[in-house]
Amino acid sequence: MLAVVLKPGHELALEEVPKPKVDGPGQMLVKVTTSAICGSDLHIKYGEIPIAPGSTIGHEFVGVVEETAPDVRRFKPGDRVDVAAGLWCGCCPACKRGKIQSCQVGGVWGGGMFKGRPLPGAQSEYVQVFNADMCAVPIPNNVSDEQAILVGDVFSTGYHAVAQAEVGTGDTLAIFGCGPIGLAAVASAGLFGLKRVFALDVLPNRLAMAEKLGAEPIDASDDGAVNKILAATGMQGVDAAIEAAGLPQSFNQALTALRRDGTLSVVGLFASPVQLNLPVLGLYGVRIHMGLASLSHMDQLMNLLAAGKVDLSCLTTHSFPLSQAMEAYDLFENQKDQCIKVMLKP
Repeated sequence: MLAVVLKPGHELALEEVPKPKVDGPGQMLVKVTTSAICGSDLHIKYGEIPIAPGSTIGHEFVGVVEETAPDVRRFKPGDRVDVAAGLWCGCCPACKRGKIQSCQVGGVWGGGMFKGRPLPGAQSEYVQVFNADMCAVPIPNNVSDEQAILVGDVFSTGYHAVAQAEVGTGDTLAIFGCGPIGLAAVASAGLFGLKRVFALDVLPNRLAMAEKLGAEPIDASDDGAVNKILAATGMQGVDAAIEAAGLPQSFNQALTALRRDGTLSVVGLFASPVQLNLPVLGLYGVRIHMGLASLSHMDQLMNLLAAGKVDLSCLTTHSFPLSQAMEAYDLFENQKDQCIKVMLKP
């Protein structure tokens, strides 16, 4: 089968790899109908997330069940499924605390491990899915692949970013970075009853999309971007901020935009260290939450899409056959044609 494979020298290639099969309990074989390219795939390409050359990459995918192990109860052949970007065991101390993103034996598709087994990537024609009943959800008939695929990572991460920002009715929120995760956070913010949501980015098309989803756009390249937030909040600062860009500059901007005792929710992936001004942050009582996103809300988020309460269809701007994956990566990596989210169709 075809798959996108990491090669030595920070290169990707489309290659033939063996088709997987069900070989143990809790598994199902999924024929991929749509996968997606994520910013973290570029981190892998550049060596910022180290995985072994020869690995298939990709962690966002939906598909149709082709085969299940006898003990899988939730799915049967022919079902459409959305599989979480990462797997968890459900029984380790972290999982029992409800922090599945910190599972001691879990990992992310396309470079991670699960119970000691390497997790293959999803930018391929088939994926051998482990722990199927726990880590996948059915897709309702009225939800397209392009929307459903976002539940396994982008929508879940955006929702998690808002939830860990500790905001509620009447609060203010600033979101730094309007890539797919930041835009999903903007859409999720509409579920929390917030007073105002500010969205910051340097690309006009992303800001326009953030405005469409309900945020007040601010050009982050403007030296006075944070001052605009402060002025809009009576010089108090926002109750919470989300860092979804993974850049030291946006991280520091987000901290500066916070009120005293505010909360910073970090979901961006950083390729370099960030220095903290602890004397100031300590006096201000700022709280910083970070780490992988919880994927435990997938059923609820899928139901929101099915009910029409959230519409994320605008995030998908381009779609390519899997056979043209290298062209798709070129477009995504170099931000051509105002792309936001790029899908691959085997």
